[in-house]
Order: sequence, then structure tokens, then C-alpha cells
Amino acid sequence: MKRKLLWTSLLTPFLLGINTLSDGYRIPKGSSLRLYLPYGAQGSCYNIQNNHASSDLFVPTKTSTEWTAFTGASKPAFIVATQCYPKSCKEIKETLSSPADGVYTIDSDGLTGNASYQAYCDMTTDGGGWTRIFRHNTAGGYFASTADALSKNTAAPTGNLYSVLNKIPDFVAGGKYRFRQTWPGYSQKNIWLQSTNPLSDVVVSGWTPIMATAITDRWGGLELGNGTHGPTNSNQSLLDGSIQFTDWWYAVGSTVAYGTPAGIPAASSMLGTGAGVAEVNLWIKEDDTVATYNSCKHILDSGASIGSGLYMINPGGGGSVPVYCDMTTDGGGWTRILNHNFSDGVFASVAEALNYNSSAPLAARYSIMGRVGGFYRSGKLELRINWPGSGSTLRNWWTQTSNFTADPIAGYTAVAVECTTNYWGGLEYNGASNMALSDGSVSHSNWFYAVGMMAAAGYGTPAGIPACETVTGAGVIGVPRVELWVK
Repeated sequence: MKRKLLWTSLLTPFLLGINTLSDGYRIPKGSSLRLYLPYGAQGSCYNIQNNHASSDLFVPTKTSTEWTAFTGASKPAFIVATQCYPKSCKEIKETLSSPADGVYTIDSDGLTGNASYQAYCDMTTDGGGWTRIFRHNTAGGYFASTADALSKNTAAPTGNLYSVLNKIPDFVAGGKYRFRQTWPGYSQKNIWLQSTNPLSDVVVSGWTPIMATAITDRWGGLELGNGTHGPTNSNQSLLDGSIQFTDWWYAVGSTVAYGTPAGIPAASSMLGTGAGVAEVNLWIKEDDTVATYNSCKHILDSGASIGSGLYMINPGGGGSVPVYCDMTTDGGGWTRILNHNFSDGVFASVAEALNYNSSAPLAARYSIMGRVGGFYRSGKLELRINWPGSGSTLRNWWTQTSNFTADPIAGYTAVAVECTTNYWGGLEYNGASNMALSDGSVSHSNWFYAVGMMAAAGYGTPAGIPACETVTGAGVIGVPRVELWVK
């Protein structure tokens, strides 16, 4: 029996056709290999060191029986097998066949010396493989301090005050951290990437929303709530998502209660500005990939929508940008390519009107109209315009074949048009006027239905953006805001 073990374990250096689960693994002399295999309820992990002076080592892994026999057998002194643990819930999901949600033992820093710990894994939602690094339910009270919130009750991952936030650096992938923040009992959730560790005293950078539906209150990822990098939240929480502001919405590691009912500040869009929620969870996954969708409609049609909110798209292949998607109105799948609040000023030029604040889709003055060519379907653009804050819910929904950022109107077809006054007939280019990039008073000098307004004085009294008289009533009246959408 001993002779058979040595025969299957030692290899001549030229035998290379292995290194798969079904064939087994080769460990060169004087080296080691960490193997995490799909055997047992939570898998089986060993770091195997081959200290032989001249021969490589073969490790049989084709069956659970072979693997167990190898790990359990007496071994020559040159073989050192040390039990290890999976690094994350993601590694467990990728190794095991359909693992269940639940508590697993992981060792997120691998073999560098820190102890293993227990974590709750979500193996099903949002692609699965999420490691919960923080759970705070106010039934357990609040953290004693921001330092207390860094690491707490690490052996109780389903407890009311659980934190392994100090493990965040272990989960970096490609220089980025992938987070998910949820509030049990509420449908809103945020999934995003950022390149900065929120525990570091730095301004958030590399923020990339993957899908996010809680987006009010200056949300832009997570940052240290207190430090020298910007405004502090007076140690009311370790982390918050009101980036570079004293508010502490999206709090993680709250030390005090907020609002009535008392709880944790999440987003004002959930319960209003004066109420807290009972629980917040923070999840992490070592994955820096971003799925490629060309529009909000593509996201909706692919079944990847979690509701109206922020997503990443790559229209026309010109590079990914964050956008706001309306996933409910008029069938959903609408990408907002213009948000213009007149109180924030006007666009300084045609170039600005085509592309402004492209990485900040919630900005008061925002445009990616220069990317509209990437939204053509069957030779047409499907567009919608509306005027929030005007007191009117009217909107125009239509298709046209011409690109309104460069050409006169062509191929106009109404779908659901509620404003027809002031020479309406779709959108066409008007940039040479220096009044607006485009307008809907087709083949006329008027510039109602303006998008990409450049006229500094505005239009009408009160000054604003020219919409149409069906919205404002008769007279020279501007509206405070316009949105343009494409599908």
C-alpha cells in the first residue's frame, strides 16, 4: 500500500497533462498549491507543500474517495498538507454545485496568517456569491463607537450587531470593490463598484453604479464618515453614502438612532427625511466586471432590471456611462439622455449640450445627447420629452428617423403626443441659433420644446426653458426643467 501511494504521488518532470479536477494536479518540487475542491457540504480545502528535492508530486482529485484518501493518509515527510478554507462566498459558489444560502467558514486573506471566520453567504440573489460583511438590526441596539463598528461579534454572522468591515481589503478585484447595500423590508438596493476602500480617509473615486434604486441624498458609494478628507458626520456612523456632505444617509455602523421611528438613516426616498429603518446589510463580492448593455431597454428586456434607478450602459459601443433608467413609465426601458434644471444655468455651447456631466446622471445639468446615435432601433429613434416642475404631467412620445443633434426632422411618427401646439413635429437641430441645440418647432424660427438650451437669459417670465403653450398656458412662460428620454 505504501509503495502504491509513492507511485501515484511522485512524477517525473516531463509528465504535464494534468492540473484539472478530473485528472489531478501536479505540484512541482519545492513548491506548494492551494486546492479547494467540491467535496463535502462546504467543499474541502488544503494547501499542499511538496518539499521533495528532485520529484514533482501528483495529487489525485478525480473523486471524493481519491481526494479523501490522499488528505487522510499518512504521508512522507516531504509532503505537508495544511487544511484551509474558501476565501469568499464567491469562491464557494464557483466551486460547489448550487450551494445554499447560509453560514460558511471563510478565510478571506487566504494563507497570509489571519484567522478564518464565519460569514453569511447569499448564493442566489444578483448572481449569488455575496459575502455579508455587515448586519445591523436595531433590535440589538447600536454600536458603541465607530471603532466598535469595524469588527463586532465575528462569530455570530446572523446576529443583530455583526461586522467584519475590517476585512474589506481582502475582497479587492482589479483595483475595485464591489458592494451591495440592502435594507430588509424594502425593495430598494444599491450595487456598485468603487476603487477606494471606504475605510480609508480619502474622497470616493472610481464610483460606478451597476444597478441602484436608492439614489437620493447625494448618494455616490460609501466613504469614511469622519476624517480629514471632507465633511464629517460627527461620528454618528462609521461609513455613509452622502458623499462629501455632513448628512449620514446610507449609514453603516450607526452609533446613535436617527429619526422617528428611530432607526438607521437609509435614503429619504424610502421613509421620508425624518425616519430611520430597522436594519441595514452590506455585502461584498470580489468581482470588478460590468455587464454590457447598450440601453435601459436592453437591461429590461434581459430581465436584469431591479426597478427605476442608476445603471451602466454602453450605447453604440462608445464606452460605458452611468445613466438613469425609467423602468416603469410607458412600458419602461427609457434612458434619460438629458436632465436640465434651468436654476443650474444653461449649456455654454453646442459641445456642452451634447455631453455634460456624463458621469453624473443625477446632476441638475446633464446631457449625453451626443450618444443618441447609439440608440437607433430598426433605423429609428424612439423618444419622449416631459417637463417636471411645470405643473403639467403632459409628455410627447414619438419616433423619428433623423438624428436631432445634427439634422432637420425626418421620418416623424407620433406614438402618444399630448402637446401639438407651437409647430410641434419631432426634434430637429437648431444649434446654429445659439438658443438651443435642438427644438420641436420644426421648420420654424420658434424654439419651443427646446433641449440643450444655450440662451443665458432663458425664455419668458418667469424665465425658464421653452416647452409649449399646452403645458404653460398662453403667454411667454418658461418651465423650470426638461427631460429627454430614448428607448
